[in-house]
Amino acid sequence: MNLKKLSALLMTAVVTMSALVGCGSEGATAGAATSTDAASAAQAQAPAETQDVTLKIWVPEEEVDITDQMVQKFDEAHDEFNITYEIAVVGIDEAPQAVETDADTAADIFYTPSGGVADMAGKGLLLPIAKDFDTIAGDLPESAINAVTIDGLTYAVPFSPNTFFMYYNKDLFTEDEVKNLDTMMAKDLGEGKWNFSTQFTNSWYAEMFFLGNGCTLFGADGKDETECSFNNANGLASGEYMIDLAHNDKYLENADGVGGAAFKEGNLGAITDGAWSAPDYKASLGDKLGAVALPTATIAGKEVQLSNFVDFKTITVKSNTAYPLCAQQLAVYMASPESCLTRYTEQGDVPVLKSLSESDAIKADIVSGALNDQAALATNQPSIPKMGDYWDPMKALGDGIYYGDVTKDNLQAQLDALVDSITGTLTN
Repeated sequence: MNLKKLSALLMTAVVTMSALVGCGSEGATAGAATSTDAASAAQAQAPAETQDVTLKIWVPEEEVDITDQMVQKFDEAHDEFNITYEIAVVGIDEAPQAVETDADTAADIFYTPSGGVADMAGKGLLLPIAKDFDTIAGDLPESAINAVTIDGLTYAVPFSPNTFFMYYNKDLFTEDEVKNLDTMMAKDLGEGKWNFSTQFTNSWYAEMFFLGNGCTLFGADGKDETECSFNNANGLASGEYMIDLAHNDKYLENADGVGGAAFKEGNLGAITDGAWSAPDYKASLGDKLGAVALPTATIAGKEVQLSNFVDFKTITVKSNTAYPLCAQQLAVYMASPESCLTRYTEQGDVPVLKSLSESDAIKADIVSGALNDQAALATNQPSIPKMGDYWDPMKALGDGIYYGDVTKDNLQAQLDALVDSITGTLTN
């Protein structure tokens, strides 16, 4: 950075000299050149200007200490900035709405789920990340880059995949048994035990049967707001599979943490959950704990790989920050290999960077391995604004299936209503 400032100063000197050449004599030209050389030499010896920067940073509570470390290390490495910073606790799911409510008082840098990036960018709330992004772009999987790129511009820096996978109790299931859900459900685990738990009543989990069976939400690329195929023949078969599973005595709905509690007590064979639950499960089950990608399931006589949504935890910069250059560079640094390794070591956030996620040390972690394996099988969560119309209707369908209001007799009508609620196209 200092060298670039120096180059700019030298360029100014050359332009000044050229102007003098155009309107003076040979003697004047020589004098101007001598004077310019002296000025350039003096400028080359002068210390580079340091910019005073004030940044507000919002992070989840567990990230406060490591963020403080990151900013200090960044500041030490960048003598062109003198950073005064304020770190405040604002959750990744809360920050986008807070920025939209009052961008002027919002943080310069904040965390955002990648699923909301397009909506915020479309509202003009995010600054494209151009400075230094090329230093990590080649280390990011294509899915992560696609999730934060809108119309050719990158609006966020991904640092960790966010999806769920499956934990299982090694005393109750073998590695081979957890590969297929029907195999798991057929096993007798004994009195007072359940075989499998997920959340039909949570629309972030219920989609795995539909996506796994070839249905699409907003098209193959997730950008066609008029398309949802959850009501086609594959969708109908998926819904029927869910109805059968919901009414199986060996199934336990993970409502209000019931499934998680049973799993920790050793009374549940397997549960869908995320990396955030790993510390509790490890503390309860110890060496009995296993973690794998979601299983396959036999739907309408066809074995399919269950596929859920994956998005990414990202770092973003608000569009009206007073210090766009420094904010961009710091955001990229907070997602650099050094920072991601610190985040993983101290709090378990699995890095999305290939150089780290594919390392032997992280692959050896069963939770990291399961998360990355499932992320490779998952479907990028659509990031178009229309995604906001998905959550409530899908939850209503899941509620209906679990509580028995949706039956095989009325399922097709319920799926048609679901698609209409999401896309609004059937009645238009």
